[in-house]
Amino acid sequence: MNYPTSLRAILIAGSTCTALGSIGCGSGVSVELASSTPVTVATTAPKGIVMGGQLPAVGVTLQLYQAGTTGYGSAATPLGPTVQSNAAGNFNLPSYTCTSGSQLYLVGTGGQPVPATPSSRALTNNNLALMVGLGTCGGADLNTFINLNELTTVATVWALSPFMKGIANIGTDPTNTAGLAAAFAAINEIVTTSTGKVPGPALPAGATLPIAEINTLGDILGQCINSAGGVAGDSSNCGNLFSLAPNAAGTVPTDTITAVMNIAQSPGRNVAALNRLGSNSPLFQPLLGANSPPNDWAIAITYSGGGLNAPSSIATDATGSVWITNKGNSSVTKLDNTGAAISGASGFTSGGINIPSAIAVDTSGNAWVANFGNSTVTKLTSTGTSGSVFAGNGLNNPGSIAIDGSGNIWVGNTGSGTVSAFTNSGDALGGSPFSGAGTNAPVSIAISPN
Repeated sequence: MNYPTSLRAILIAGSTCTALGSIGCGSGVSVELASSTPVTVATTAPKGIVMGGQLPAVGVTLQLYQAGTTGYGSAATPLGPTVQSNAAGNFNLPSYTCTSGSQLYLVGTGGQPVPATPSSRALTNNNLALMVGLGTCGGADLNTFINLNELTTVATVWALSPFMKGIANIGTDPTNTAGLAAAFAAINEIVTTSTGKVPGPALPAGATLPIAEINTLGDILGQCINSAGGVAGDSSNCGNLFSLAPNAAGTVPTDTITAVMNIAQSPGRNVAALNRLGSNSPLFQPLLGANSPPNDWAIAITYSGGGLNAPSSIATDATGSVWITNKGNSSVTKLDNTGAAISGASGFTSGGINIPSAIAVDTSGNAWVANFGNSTVTKLTSTGTSGSVFAGNGLNNPGSIAIDGSGNIWVGNTGSGTVSAFTNSGDALGGSPFSGAGTNAPVSIAISPN
């Protein structure tokens, strides 16, 4: 039998695991991170250029934002006054102060994406909206040249869409600031923010991007950006895009960032029609063919290595590292929150791992693995290099695993229709195994918060 040997991280909204670093994904327990006292950091003001395709965009209004931390899609904080790009598309942001550990992004709106020529006037586009995620306050990406274009917009919106409600509404719950930071880090896997080109410098060795799909999205966006704008239904380039990119409630967008946000959050809608909006003179290459649309507009980074072989379940730990069970070679793979392999070429195999079916990570970073093949549970240390095996206690072809707030391990047994429970030390919990109440070949398990 041939097994797939890679993992795909889907960067779209609406799923529990939207980026490698999202806390609480998989069949493990969500980890609540301790908050820290905010500290303001004075930083060097960045500079860059705004591009509409291959042309500089003039008079674009630029605003730097700090992402919110009071809830998903919470209001972002504008940092400093706005500035405009000059006749060459260049800009210098004013000095600003940000909160230590916060995530920053830059938005450009309006302006003239097409300059005047001897035979025509410059085009002003009030629907133009471009953005780029810049990462952590005080980070390296804020001290380098910034290229704001269609590809940085696509990369930023797709990575941040689970945290996004609009241009000025990108934020996270206070307990998941690590997840938001990981989503910002994913931007640098997709695009190089200093050049506006794909792929990004953080893309791990062996990982692959759907470059033609990303370029096609950038080209679709560019047809509206490099125009005089429009509204849904007016047959203009912007109007056509807006008509095909409503939100879930059916409201059509009036700017290009909102349009691509709606596409990212509903990637299966109007796929073929959107694909046909691409140009015969593409802004970015290679492209998908006009008659070769993707199945949807999800952007999936495919990761390999670390022993991946027929992956069967996934969980994340408090550092954002990802743990994956592999049925194909009876191992566990660990990737860091950028997708780089931490485990070796054969994965982690300590503790009697045998056709693993499920995994969960406790608050100490230990990975607990349900072994379908030999009816055991393995406890791997946070490094994955050593493990303990637990048997008995009614284990019978376990197919699911979860951890409660007290650190107890709960395992669903597909072979016997029971649930086994262990303390964090591996001892049987009183009354285990549990049965009845209609339990029959359980395939998944979750813990009530109460």
